[in-house]
Amino acid sequence: MLVIAAVQLLLVSLAGAGLHFYGERVTALSVLIGGALCALPNAYFGLRAFRESGARAASRVVENFYRGETGKFVLSLAGFAAVFALVRPLNPAALFISYGLCVIVQWVLAARLLR
Repeated sequence: MLVIAAVQLLLVSLAGAGLHFYGERVTALSVLIGGALCALPNAYFGLRAFRESGARAASRVVENFYRGETGKFVLSLAGFAAVFALVRPLNPAALFISYGLCVIVQWVLAARLLR
């Protein structure tokens, strides 16, 4: 899961750098923030959920998955609230598109890793 978050952050950084290079500073910042709002809670989930493994730790593994998913949800909500309250100027369309594309990258990479 941490590999997926790293790839997401790399792709978002490249997109943000490209937009910044073309003079779209607000859009670049919005793309970076949108990607971070997806990748960082994802990394938290990966660290929390895959902390333990094995048949003897099955109940702790399930508990860690629930706690990881809850934490991911709370981090995402708090992140979006903080961004909309504190970041001015902001391009909401770029923020949500970047977030959505990071989710799609997550799905594709997770499917490839499970093969």
